[in-house]
Amino acid sequence: MIKFLMPILFITCTAIANAEQPADSAKLIVDTNFEGASARVLEIDHQKGHIRIMPDGNPERGWPVWWYCRVAGLAPDQEIQITVHPSIRPLPAGHPGGGKPLAGSWAMPAQASWSADGNRWQKTSPGKREEGAITYSLTSPGHQLWIAWGPPATPSMTNNWMDEIAEKNSSVNKFKLTTTREGREVNGIRIMSPEGKSDKRPVLWFQARQHAWESGSSWVARGIGDWLTGDSEDARWIRNNMETYIVPIMDVDRAATGDGGKEADPHDHNRDWSDKPHYPEVAAAQKRILDWSHENRLAVFIDLHNPAPGNKTAYFYISPDEAITPERRPHRSLFLDTIHQNYSEPIPLSRNTQSTGPGYHPLWNRISHTWVNQHCNENAVAVCLETAWNLPQSTTEGYQSTGAGLMKGIAR
Repeated sequence: MIKFLMPILFITCTAIANAEQPADSAKLIVDTNFEGASARVLEIDHQKGHIRIMPDGNPERGWPVWWYCRVAGLAPDQEIQITVHPSIRPLPAGHPGGGKPLAGSWAMPAQASWSADGNRWQKTSPGKREEGAITYSLTSPGHQLWIAWGPPATPSMTNNWMDEIAEKNSSVNKFKLTTTREGREVNGIRIMSPEGKSDKRPVLWFQARQHAWESGSSWVARGIGDWLTGDSEDARWIRNNMETYIVPIMDVDRAATGDGGKEADPHDHNRDWSDKPHYPEVAAAQKRILDWSHENRLAVFIDLHNPAPGNKTAYFYISPDEAITPERRPHRSLFLDTIHQNYSEPIPLSRNTQSTGPGYHPLWNRISHTWVNQHCNENAVAVCLETAWNLPQSTTEGYQSTGAGLMKGIAR
């Protein structure tokens, strides 16, 4: 009962503090009225420059991990503190952990991300954890700043990137995968040089953000695209000989509303890979994968994610042995060996894999790479890449370099 009274107590304290403010005192403003934003304001101490928030995502739309807001009313060089409390709303019944709040560590990165202009993001200094919350200290460079759980990659941001990369490169075309249940476009890019030798090339498919809160995975996807359009000999070879597809956000609806996506009702995107998918974007991806597999063209399928707060490396999830034929297992191992041997990026990559078998989740056989392994041509590789988010190097540049490092291995 006390936990549920916390917001009321904070609001009451805020009202008292506001009533005592001098008439000429600056008023801090916390703004969440924009795409991808999420924050419930618990308290604003204008005199001390201290703001308390918690994630405001609806647990029925996924884990309330993500938080992102704009703070205005600041003075240049003003010291500000932002304390993040974990959500106290219970997860929906019928899902893992249902009936109780999500563990607070998911919403409390060691370092948050912040920006002076909403476009270029950097890490805060390490936050101070105490009493089930974490406080980040900042010095405002101007009259406003943005702060978030991690570097945002909203649908508009990723669409702008896709428009720019397609405009600059003749080998890149933007495409619409489908329209979501809530009426938003799911877009991607295809990268294939027109000077290539064949219209029926092997296909590489990369997708990110089946769980909307995992914003770092969209930056990994962006790193893949930027590397592929670069000047290296390996990038040119892939453009000339393969057909690459990148979908930076699968769960566009929840990425747009600032919800978590993972374990959403009735289930999340990465538990939807069945014969009757709930989400149109999953169905659209399945159709393309089946078509390419019937033509023996699918070469690589990689689903991009971010893992738990305690994971300190990037690593791959693989399907259990019962989901892949014995003949294909050595090919998958060679693929992963090659990636690891050619990888030397700031976010380390472990060669140790984890399995998404029956003990991982009740809907394990409806996870994307497992479904692909059960339906694709024999020479294809389908895996999931998890990129650590709770490291100092888990920045936009760090994530993008992970995407580039992945491609350097694939090119071999």
